Amino acid sequence: MDDYEKHPMSVSALLGRSGSGRGGVCHSARVKTYPDGSLEVLACDKAIFHPEGWERAGEHPPRRRRPAKQAEKGPEQQGRDSMDRSMRRARAQVRDLALSNPFRWFVTLTLDQARVDRYDMAAITRKLNAWLDNQVRRHGLAYVLVPERHKDGAIHFHGFFNDAVKAVFSGHRDREGHPVYNLPAWALGFTTAVELYGDYHAAVGYVCKYIGKQGDKPGGRWYYSGGALQRPQVSFTELGPRDLEELETEGGVYRFDVPEAGLSFALLRTRPVETGGKVSVELLFDSFEFTFSGLSSRSETPWAVGSKGTGGGK
Repeated sequence: MDDYEKHPMSVSALLGRSGSGRGGVCHSARVKTYPDGSLEVLACDKAIFHPEGWERAGEHPPRRRRPAKQAEKGPEQQGRDSMDRSMRRARAQVRDLALSNPFRWFVTLTLDQARVDRYDMAAITRKLNAWLDNQVRRHGLAYVLVPERHKDGAIHFHGFFNDAVKAVFSGHRDREGHPVYNLPAWALGFTTAVELYGDYHAAVGYVCKYIGKQGDKPGGRWYYSGGALQRPQVSFTELGPRDLEELETEGGVYRFDVPEAGLSFALLRTRPVETGGKVSVELLFDSFEFTFSGLSSRSETPWAVGSKGTGGGK
């Protein structure tokens, strides 16, 4: 009796069993592995995944005809669908970067109207890029930032920094009593920085939630990233949505369809959890923010990121 039969809910056994599948360039599942041991497995009912640099050669199979309901969609709905797909991809990319790099700070960067027009995204981007490039070259900054539009239209940013930028105590503390810092190097307005603590995965979901929060793409960019950033290791295997559903009773799998492509998917996420000195695997349905599907958060405030009303650090 193999490991999978003894432990039918074992993720590692399921992945091991998948190695006996057929060969070839294209595969039915993609596996992302993060430095902390977390996994993301995306399985499709067709072999659509292939390593970077490989493309199909020869005659392409005919594309599936779109279902009638999809074909009847007007330009406005098609535009919204395209925006939603773009937003989901951006959330997945930010999640990959955040889980693959040892960020230290959750930061909020606001803008001083006297220094840059905080309603003009083109002007903001020019100033922001110049500052970020300078910090990367001179101090080794690594970052991921997500723009958010305030109700009055003004732009500010949330995201992660590594420890390359100097932080000074602001005199304030967050709801959990942790010190809130300012970043004196930020020359365009006000800042807060809170050292990351608690559930890092929840912090990542918190930042991903800002992508598309107002339903628009400020300045044509979902996020900004730079510096010496790592990405997850990617491998491919043979698993289908039904294989992942075998783990569904533990609450770690999400099924969804892409009707316009005629494809069905299942997504599984896990992370290692230490209990009683032993490391086990916890299945995640991303209770804080399901970044691939764009589902709403189950918890509005899963992670304390700072007190309201703290500022300074001009």
